[in-house]
Amino acid sequence: MPRKDVTGVSRSKPPKPRKKKEPQELNRNECTSMEDIRPAICKDIQAVFELNLASFAEAWSHQALMDVLDHDYDLDVWHTTRGKLAAYYLGQDVLDEVHIMQLAVAPAFRRQGLGVRMTRYILDKKHHEGMRHVWLEVRTSNVAAQHLYTGLGFRISGTRKDYYTPKPSGFPREDALAMRYDL
Repeated sequence: MPRKDVTGVSRSKPPKPRKKKEPQELNRNECTSMEDIRPAICKDIQAVFELNLASFAEAWSHQALMDVLDHDYDLDVWHTTRGKLAAYYLGQDVLDEVHIMQLAVAPAFRRQGLGVRMTRYILDKKHHEGMRHVWLEVRTSNVAAQHLYTGLGFRISGTRKDYYTPKPSGFPREDALAMRYDL
């Protein structure tokens, strides 16, 4: 006997759950050239914003990312050959130091070396610009990022207590490791 669902429609079988659409697998050769990294422009901000939301508990607002374009920040993007955002870097130079504020790699490209390549690009670029030190903070729980940065020569220089706000509210704040690289 057919039964009625909450909308009042008669159904003989319960509706099938929708399958979650899997992200399309991207070919790692789609990001082969460091020349594909360039400063962000207005039309990049939506994709940067979406990757920012997917990557960080403390995501920047869309407007804050737009404002970056008009202020003394670096926002560099790396697109695939198909035009999809693969990674971005957000940082700021202060005197002879660089502060890496965010470095994000799209989920389809993680664990393929893009984070290492993007960081090397930043270090090389900033060395040629005359910077002397690069600083960043990383969550104490983010062991993968710590390994990436120590593997590139960053050193832990201290701990910033309660630096990160809790991911779900009600949890304690999280410390950050301050890391430094000398160019």
